[in-house]
Amino acid sequence: MIQDRPTYLKVNLDNILFNYNSIKNNINNKEIMAILKADAYGLGAKVVGKYLYENGVKTYGVATLEEALELKTVVEDSLILVLGVINPKNINIAIENNISLCCPSVKWLENAISNTKDNKSKLKLHLKIDSGMSRIGITSEEEARKINDMVISENIALEGIFTHYANADDSDNSYDYRQREIFDSIVSQIKLKPKYIHQENSAASIKYAQDESKLNLVRIGIALYGSYPSADIQEETDIPLKNVSSLISEVVHIKEIPEHSKVGYGCSYETENKEFIATIPIGYRDGILRFSQGWNVIVNGKKCEIVGRVCMDQLMIRCDKDVRLGDKVIFYGHYNDYYLPVEEYANYLKTIPYEIYCLIGSRVLRKYYINNKELEKIE
Repeated sequence: MIQDRPTYLKVNLDNILFNYNSIKNNINNKEIMAILKADAYGLGAKVVGKYLYENGVKTYGVATLEEALELKTVVEDSLILVLGVINPKNINIAIENNISLCCPSVKWLENAISNTKDNKSKLKLHLKIDSGMSRIGITSEEEARKINDMVISENIALEGIFTHYANADDSDNSYDYRQREIFDSIVSQIKLKPKYIHQENSAASIKYAQDESKLNLVRIGIALYGSYPSADIQEETDIPLKNVSSLISEVVHIKEIPEHSKVGYGCSYETENKEFIATIPIGYRDGILRFSQGWNVIVNGKKCEIVGRVCMDQLMIRCDKDVRLGDKVIFYGHYNDYYLPVEEYANYLKTIPYEIYCLIGSRVLRKYYINNKELEKIE
């Protein structure tokens, strides 16, 4: 397939494995669930999953049944947990593909059981406890006892019990402790002994790395992809992470325009003097938010400001006279010796790296690298 547009996302697979091992070496032998939901935060779940699988990773988390089925094609004999709620009508699809599911409520489990009466294979569940996120999950000891009894009487394997921290990326740990107490209280009503007890996300796994509790699995998402969950977490830890992705484009058009010229939709920028304006083939369809105007990208080691409103497919930058057609433009990440942290871009937009990663559109080519060499064939 032809690839004419010079805009791409560079993904360093070696650094994903480095980050995985960096966390693993600091969590007291707990197992890691690699979170590949949202297409591995926009990086490409099948490629990332296949690479991790080939390097010994056998436990994964996704958000939907569709994501699980796609990932299953490259990590066939692994544990894949759907963290979200699936329609009970599709339970048998999950069972037939050996996919583990989140059980969010008594009612959901009742509906699931009614749809699996004729299936001789076991339904594998991870019971979700809402300990303070107010999202999905049970909230009472009574619900826990009911589910315990239902699991015992039916053809169900309770593979895990889990919850999710709401505020683990904050330096104040008080709400974490409150959630732990609620979680432990509800878990105490489950007489079955599941293989996995898990509540730690990237932030909690770093913050409580040496915790000696009964937890035996941590779920790693954002840290896998090279970003600390927050500045607080980064300041408090000595666990190293490496940047994984870099968003790169290049100059495809350049012109000098006179003073008082308007630039972009809405005439939102006006030159004060003669200025060189370069056009870059990337826009809000590709994940560069419309209000990125004013953000500085890097061209040849120099900062160049985005001027005028970001268009759907293109944007303009103010540059110096030395910029040439084909010069690379860094939006975030690494290119040669230059580095622009995604956290700085996220802070400018008053958002978080998670959102920046997930916004990158499907028409932005993903290029994968191992040992600094681009993979020529992506299966």
